Amino acid sequence: MWGLLIWTLLALHQIRAARAQDDVSPYFKTEPVRTQVHLEGNRLVLTCMAEGSWPLEFKWLHNNRELTKFSLEYRYMITSLDRTHAGFYRCIVRNRMGALLQRQTEVQVAYMGSFEEGEKHQSVSHGEAAVIRAPRIASFPQPQVTWFRDGRKIPPSSRIAITLENTLVILSTVAPDAGRYYVQAVNDKNGDNKTSQPITLTVENVGGPADPIAPTIIIPPKNTSVVAGTSEVTLECVANARPLIKLHIIWKKDGVLLSGGISDHNRRLTIPNPTGSDAGYYECEAVLRSSSVPSVVRGAYLSVLEPPQFVKEPERHITAEMEKVVDIPCQAKGVPPPSITWYKDAAVVEVEKLTRFRQRNDGGLQISGLVPDDTGMFQCFARNAAGEVQTSTYLAVTSIAPNITRGPLDSTVIDGMSVVLACETSGAPRPAITWQKGERILASGSVQLPRFTPLESGSLLISPTHISDAGTYTCLATNSRGVDEASADLVVWARTRITKPPQDQSVIKGTQASMVCGVTHDPRVTIRYIWEKDGATLGTESHPRIRLDRNGSLHISQTWSGDIGTYTCRVISAGGNDSRSAHLRVRQLPHAPEHPVATLSTVERRAINLTWTKPFDGNSPLIRYILEMSENNAPWTVLLASVDPKATSVTVKGLVPARSYQFRLCAVNDVGKGQFSKDTERVSLPEEPPTAPPQNVIASGRTNQSIMIQWQPPPESHQNGILKGYIIRYCLAGLPVGYQFKNITDADVNNLLLEDLIIWTNYEIEVAAYNSAGLGVYSSKVTEWTLQGVPTVPPGNVHAEATNSTTIRFTWNAPSPQFINGINQGYKLIAWEPEQEEEVTMVTARPNFQDSIHVGFVSGLKKFTEYFTSVLCFTTPGDGPRSTPQLVRTHEDVPGPVGHLSFSEILDTSLKVSWQEPGEKNGILTGYRISWEEYNRTNTRVTHYLPNVTLEYRVTGLTALTTYTIEVAAMTSKGQGQVSASTISSGVPPELPGPPTNLGISNIGPRSVTLQFRPGYDGKTSISRWLVEAQVGVVGEGEEWLLIHQLSNEPDARSMEVPDLNPFTCYSFRMRQVNIVGTSPPSQPSRKIQTLQAPPDMAPANVSLRTASETSLWLRWMMRKPGQKRGQITRPSSPVSSHVLS
Repeated sequence: MWGLLIWTLLALHQIRAARAQDDVSPYFKTEPVRTQVHLEGNRLVLTCMAEGSWPLEFKWLHNNRELTKFSLEYRYMITSLDRTHAGFYRCIVRNRMGALLQRQTEVQVAYMGSFEEGEKHQSVSHGEAAVIRAPRIASFPQPQVTWFRDGRKIPPSSRIAITLENTLVILSTVAPDAGRYYVQAVNDKNGDNKTSQPITLTVENVGGPADPIAPTIIIPPKNTSVVAGTSEVTLECVANARPLIKLHIIWKKDGVLLSGGISDHNRRLTIPNPTGSDAGYYECEAVLRSSSVPSVVRGAYLSVLEPPQFVKEPERHITAEMEKVVDIPCQAKGVPPPSITWYKDAAVVEVEKLTRFRQRNDGGLQISGLVPDDTGMFQCFARNAAGEVQTSTYLAVTSIAPNITRGPLDSTVIDGMSVVLACETSGAPRPAITWQKGERILASGSVQLPRFTPLESGSLLISPTHISDAGTYTCLATNSRGVDEASADLVVWARTRITKPPQDQSVIKGTQASMVCGVTHDPRVTIRYIWEKDGATLGTESHPRIRLDRNGSLHISQTWSGDIGTYTCRVISAGGNDSRSAHLRVRQLPHAPEHPVATLSTVERRAINLTWTKPFDGNSPLIRYILEMSENNAPWTVLLASVDPKATSVTVKGLVPARSYQFRLCAVNDVGKGQFSKDTERVSLPEEPPTAPPQNVIASGRTNQSIMIQWQPPPESHQNGILKGYIIRYCLAGLPVGYQFKNITDADVNNLLLEDLIIWTNYEIEVAAYNSAGLGVYSSKVTEWTLQGVPTVPPGNVHAEATNSTTIRFTWNAPSPQFINGINQGYKLIAWEPEQEEEVTMVTARPNFQDSIHVGFVSGLKKFTEYFTSVLCFTTPGDGPRSTPQLVRTHEDVPGPVGHLSFSEILDTSLKVSWQEPGEKNGILTGYRISWEEYNRTNTRVTHYLPNVTLEYRVTGLTALTTYTIEVAAMTSKGQGQVSASTISSGVPPELPGPPTNLGISNIGPRSVTLQFRPGYDGKTSISRWLVEAQVGVVGEGEEWLLIHQLSNEPDARSMEVPDLNPFTCYSFRMRQVNIVGTSPPSQPSRKIQTLQAPPDMAPANVSLRTASETSLWLRWMMRKPGQKRGQITRPSSPVSSHVLS
């Protein structure tokens, strides 16, 4: 019997000891990476991968600053990273055993800012090295940089070096190195690229002597530290000298010459996979070969770092007795030697302030006089410049048996609520807590069932409780010194609940309302029903219409508005209380809308605003309003059958002006239609301006300054009152100008002549009617042109110059189209002699719309004569003003024949020759040529040249009674003019010639005829000229004879052509002959003849076209006078002709 009891106690002790060992101190499953790079704007998630006995709690630090409080969340998330989030992160994990500090991880955020602003300038002396540092830019990691000069990429070369820090070095600079330099930076993490402002380099002292320059080291090597295991490390050394081709760089380590790993023109030394043996002092030496110039040497140290590594670590669990001494080992190695820092439960152990704590030389921690509070997690961190490592152990101080200082108490709880069973303990080492119900373990260091949560104090939280949770709960506190336990009973009552609550309901006035209140509850408890209305208890005794059933249902009969309210069913019991509410609504017909008011709308025409006050809705939401209307006292009709029930106003639109209206309305809910409201006051609509424009608006041009407008009134249904008149507005078409207005005050007038308009201009015209209410709608625009006028300005830039002795060349620019006032029909080129303005020569030129400069010629002018010249533009109605006259002289030419060649003082051997200046000098006379010869004997010719003032000459040396031909011709600088010749016999004086005879007519055409004749008596000398005279149009004895043609220097002529006759005209001709003595009498008149017909020379004048009706046009023109020739400027006086085109 006793043996069995002892065996049972030993087994129970072993079970409890095993459960105590189930409590596991926290530890990290994995350590975070030392460094991680993320892009700005990305999401960052850090995890604290730790395990141990539950509950585990976590806290996060950033740069040793607390980010979060302890919680069950083992992750830390930043949804959008920015550069301020960069730094060192670590977590702290804890449970009942203690707390641990995680090794830190460095979060680096990749970003790129912008280059510093502003253009920089830099200068360097010729031959020296130019060191151009890249403009500063905020970026992580350091960007990859490409240098450019004037848009071209700069590759490294023997003269160009780009350093590890992206500095551009140009060695032995020359003049072409001057220019604008800039860099393009690329962040290889986020892909951003930026371009800097230019740096302008100036090379000075160009052109001086190219003396040698001693070697100088521009960029020396720098002291460098690198962690062992890095792929490579590079040292650089950039030197300058002149001549650069003789510069040589040598690398040494600790005085020993190096040959491997040298690149970039010996400027870089690369050491792959550096180890501790690569550490040392490195030198670069710049030597100018074949020169006595001393070399230059610079050096730097390379340090190879090794991260810390533990040589000694503590065990994961250390147990020590109270008041004893314990040594926790921790020794690490690394380059440089790492420092050791101790933590207890994630807090630094300040060894220098705690007398019981001492850190040994090898890094281990010694604790003297152990106390129970020394129990916990101890961490050893080894750190140097290459990184950090950590190791940990759990120190348990034993020798105190567990003791439950506050145990659980018997509790009663309602189903669904939470309950905490207490279990606070003391002991060393800290006791492990195990909760169980019967033999079922609910929570321990390694076990946790749902809804059962062990708290850090050791207590047990059950949330929420279930009916099945009732029973006995035991708390076991265990450590290596023993076991303590405490138990308590938990009673769980089923919660009293209203499972069938009352529902909101709506009843019609006078009917019964019933509300249920179904309850489920623990059979061990009793319940009591209490009904309340709007918070006040209902008593069935004082309200005979109210009845309460045993099952809690409430019944109300003969409902009315006083029963409306919120009804609450309250259930009272030891198993809990519950309450539910519902609203009772008693419905009835809605009341009539109140205060209906109808007023004219101030916003819209033909509209009345109707307002009312919302009526009582009968405790049922209004469905709609019904609106009825009476027009001009007519019976009521439904205007709107469904007005929004939320509305308290409505605008009735589309009413007829000048009519009266009255309104009423009623409300409708689900019970039915209520009574109508009172009738509104009667409202009359005023007159309104016409709402339609006048119809059939047409416009037609009447003159060059007037347009006739015609229209018809608007439709009667849109006149909206008695028309008072019309407003006509018009303006220039297509131009941003204001309107002009005409007011017709008589509504019976339906046309208007718009006068004083601009010539040949397109107008836009609109017509609107108006009544006493105002102006109506304007009609659609009609457009019409005024008729053409004559130009108001002459052509511009007119220039005239003589091209020869009978022709003048004109050039000019067309007038601005705005001043032509019609369609340009062409130009008239005019020339006239001074003081003879009525006798003009005119040539018509067609318009040239392609060229800006027009050219024309007037020919057939007098030689060496001054003319006034002018140009005008003309349209169909007539000519515009002439340009300012310009005086032009035709070119000089040979002169015409001398005048009045005569002989006097005729002797046997001499005679006197006289003459007058030529009628057509055609220039400045320079002299005369006179010659004579015996008739038909040219070998006897004698010629003399006389001054220009000589008008007579005595010819001597003649033979008596001999016929001579004597010639006289005037001369200008252009040469000899037309010769005037005559025959004379020495000793025989000349006489007046006789008239021609036998005058005949042939070859009659429209404009010419041919005359045949027999010469009359020559007067003993040659005939110098033939004259043709004619009676034109009317032939008779009393009619005037006009000189129409003459022929000179043809003494032997027997026929001639008479040109420039008028077609279809009657003529009678006669002739005279002229010698040196004078003109003969006229011949006998010829027979009367009529020239043939010919097409008209000129088109009809003043052609115009205008509207005659809707389907016809009126064409009007003026015929020219029958005798008018092309080119003559005359005032038209021919009758006007017209024709209607339909």
